[in-house]
Amino acid sequence: MPLVRALGTSVRVELLKDIDPEEFAAAWVRCLTDDGDGATGTTTTDGDAPIVVGQGSMTALTQAITRTFIERRRGELLMLPAGAVCNPQTGASIAYVAPGGTGKTTLSRLLGTTFGYLTDETVGIEPRTWEIRPYPKPLSTRTPEGGYPKSEVGPDALGLLQAHPHPRLTTLALLRRTPGRTEADISRLDLFDAISALVPETSSLPAMDRPLHLLADLYEELGGFWLVEFGEAEQLKDWVAQRLGAS
Repeated sequence: MPLVRALGTSVRVELLKDIDPEEFAAAWVRCLTDDGDGATGTTTTDGDAPIVVGQGSMTALTQAITRTFIERRRGELLMLPAGAVCNPQTGASIAYVAPGGTGKTTLSRLLGTTFGYLTDETVGIEPRTWEIRPYPKPLSTRTPEGGYPKSEVGPDALGLLQAHPHPRLTTLALLRRTPGRTEADISRLDLFDAISALVPETSSLPAMDRPLHLLADLYEELGGFWLVEFGEAEQLKDWVAQRLGAS
């Protein structure tokens, strides 16, 4: 059974007849491993890895793997429903938090051709050190007709860059997309508004030790969180480059 490593842990995937092994391998290329070198910061032994049964569609399997990873690190990592990229040379990273279906994957796909791709869905952050445990999963893309089912496409196939080996969160943004908006409006949130906006987005937050204090510490470390109101992903490229020290 393939061993998938991400978020500092591992799961095994039992592929049933519905899932093409070659398609799975191509989609999950950056998370698959056959060795035990712990390069992704693995905290558990491979023998302790739970098993996810792959059946149905690739998209359903991706969702099942993601749920298992989140449950695996619940209470250990600060996990945000966010996409993230990093400066490939320095590891400086931005995470952009948003509900599903509001532009995280589109933005990750755009930014990942310039910056190191970390994830398009779940950012896992080590408390106090603020190091990111990458989750370079396949990206769910719509069919050419623009509908469902979605296709799971690996980051290599999309030309996304490899991440720095030790990414660290340096910028946290909350995305608010309004289709048709002609330019981005970016503002720094005060602490109360930042925590009020972030808490509803983080379902695993109550499992953390002193979660509100943790967010306050992160806010102070980063010099604040940002509210990013935009229309199209292209409007954010220059700002992200500036935040990651690549402009």
